Amino acid sequence: MSVAQRKALLKQLQSPEAISSLRRPEILMDFFTDSLDMGDLSLAVPALQGLFVLITTKNLDYPAFFQRLYALLDKDLLHSKYRSRVLRHLDVFLSPTNHLPATTIASFIKRLSRLCLFAPPSAIVAIIPFIYNLIKTHPTTSFMIHRHPYPPYTKFKHNLGNDPYDPTEPDPQLTCAIDSSLWELETVQSHYHPTVASIARIISEQFTKQQYNLEDFLDHGYATLLESELKKKEKKPPVVEYKIPKKIFSADDSDAEEGEQKKINHLLDMWDFEC
Repeated sequence: MSVAQRKALLKQLQSPEAISSLRRPEILMDFFTDSLDMGDLSLAVPALQGLFVLITTKNLDYPAFFQRLYALLDKDLLHSKYRSRVLRHLDVFLSPTNHLPATTIASFIKRLSRLCLFAPPSAIVAIIPFIYNLIKTHPTTSFMIHRHPYPPYTKFKHNLGNDPYDPTEPDPQLTCAIDSSLWELETVQSHYHPTVASIARIISEQFTKQQYNLEDFLDHGYATLLESELKKKEKKPPVVEYKIPKKIFSADDSDAEEGEQKKINHLLDMWDFEC
């Protein structure tokens, strides 16, 4: 089977309706896991969706599911066209109805926060509301926002200021993310893009909003971000010079010594503008 054939077949079989229509849908388990092992992101995303349907509807056991899902969150994902699809699937996989431990949720929050440091602005504006929703639906992870790198906020009494999170650990249960903090999101609050910086500030404010609608953020790109900036109304006019000077330096310097005056005159000859 070629990659194109496997991709077309996965597209048809990933929906719950297609899987439930089969007489023995559990035989798709090997097909989904083989597609996941191929390492292609276009195959891994629908394969994970199919595996999740089998796990939740047919009680099939796949202990490495969240490890494989965690491995998908790398620096290349946020620059790919599958970013929105993966975030939509994550919203389903990490929902409170799945009863996941707080350590697993904290690892996904921390991994996404770390990726924000290297992600394009269009990806960051989708990730931060997603993290907000995760913290809101899993309140046990909210302590990661306020943790300081010294006791009693952390259990470590040595290496103060070091992040205990291990980004190289493949198992989300063992990354120590629950003992870490979301300093990455505070860093993003100083982002060069004003839209990203304003969205990042929602983590530092009170969590009064119930949840954000992810569909409002997932399809953002550079074109939509630029369009939103152009449509913004200015609250106050920008500060500009009333009169543009023709020269940078002034020749009226009576207090300067003779040597300094020669330097100024030399600079005045070099910096002369005609308007």
